[in-house]
Amino acid sequence: MTDEINNPGIKRLLAEIPLLNRRIQHYQPGMPITILTFGTGTVPPSLAEKICAAGYRLKEVESISHLLHHEGNNTCALIVNLDSLNNKQQQRVLQLAQQNLHLPVLAISTASGLEERMVAIRMGAQAFITTPVNDDQVLAEINALTERYERDPYQVLIVDDQPSVAEFLSSTLQEAGFHTHVITKPMTELMPYLQNHIPDLILLDLYMPGINGQEIAGVIRQQDNLISVPIVFLSNEISPKVQVQAMCTGADVFLSKPVQPVDLLFAVESRIRRGRMVRNLVTRDSLTALLNRRESMRRLQEEVLRCQRYGNKLCVALLDLDRFKRINDTYGHAVGDRVIKHFSLQLKDSLRDGDIIGRIGGEEFIVVLPETTLAVARRTFERLAEELREKPFSDFSYSFSGGLVRCLPGVMEDALLEQADVALYEAKAAGRDRVVCVDHPVSGHG
Repeated sequence: MTDEINNPGIKRLLAEIPLLNRRIQHYQPGMPITILTFGTGTVPPSLAEKICAAGYRLKEVESISHLLHHEGNNTCALIVNLDSLNNKQQQRVLQLAQQNLHLPVLAISTASGLEERMVAIRMGAQAFITTPVNDDQVLAEINALTERYERDPYQVLIVDDQPSVAEFLSSTLQEAGFHTHVITKPMTELMPYLQNHIPDLILLDLYMPGINGQEIAGVIRQQDNLISVPIVFLSNEISPKVQVQAMCTGADVFLSKPVQPVDLLFAVESRIRRGRMVRNLVTRDSLTALLNRRESMRRLQEEVLRCQRYGNKLCVALLDLDRFKRINDTYGHAVGDRVIKHFSLQLKDSLRDGDIIGRIGGEEFIVVLPETTLAVARRTFERLAEELREKPFSDFSYSFSGGLVRCLPGVMEDALLEQADVALYEAKAAGRDRVVCVDHPVSGHG
């Protein structure tokens, strides 16, 4: 991700587009991201604790005028309680939004009618949260605003047989902070790329030698993992009939060449935001925000195939919380849900960004560790178990058991899961709170 946008032309364009303006204006890698809150008591103590625990810096501002002093410092959002704003303060925030001098707003309100939501939208609200405040919802909204900088930059695939056009598109997007990959020979370059990458959006030329954009869009839509990826067609085609036909193949929008930078940035940014929201709804577990079972299995299959093709190291673990029914029966299901969410956060903190973590059952999880030896994977889970023992959850502690297996040539995902499940059962039978490893899995079912 670029440190900040230095090109004056792109800066001007970003200022012209309100949706794009809802971003970190001057991102500095390595510095904490700041969340502003207006007014005392806007953020409940539990939420403040979670925001800080997630690595953000929380700063309270006492007046609306102070907002203008926080454009830098990696400031990404303003949390506002609509109930506590007087008319003058509300009008000032609205004025800042109209002048494009606003931050993305997370609005909190006791009422949730159209009038309150309309005011929030006019303030630049990215989210509307009703009281009592759901801490996890607010944190998820903050993560969505910052993921492109901290964890998951926006990735755009450009498919155009004209190198000069592709370079123009790529440089324009890169100046605005996107990551791009250019393909000028789709017949030979496209499928190898799509086998290893899922872009956030595809810019696709309509007319290319050998294959046209509609045919490529059809190929893309045949693949389950690419169904929700937005496709933007590019062409100098002016026929409405041809444009409509092109859209019917699965495209989201049609941009006419020569593409104006402002149109390009608006189309790409807005559709990536919406596409990620749709993708998360389809692939994420609603309680933990980890991958759901279906997506976990798809990602496992991808990694196993990659391991078999290239001989990469790969380990797979099935983890299960110990005596979880007793926790539910003793403390209630609400506390049980908190335990599951706590364990999910501990897992994410213990593992690398490239590791795959999913919740595949009530209290059962899968972890796929690419480029990891069995010894390293075992130490990772042993450290996690030790941390759970040393830092009990709330008023009580909990533990987990696991089955860990490494992938060998000829062993596919079904066999890996079966043997990891057997190892998990052995860990439970041996007293729980431990991980049992399988060093030599066998292919097939037994």
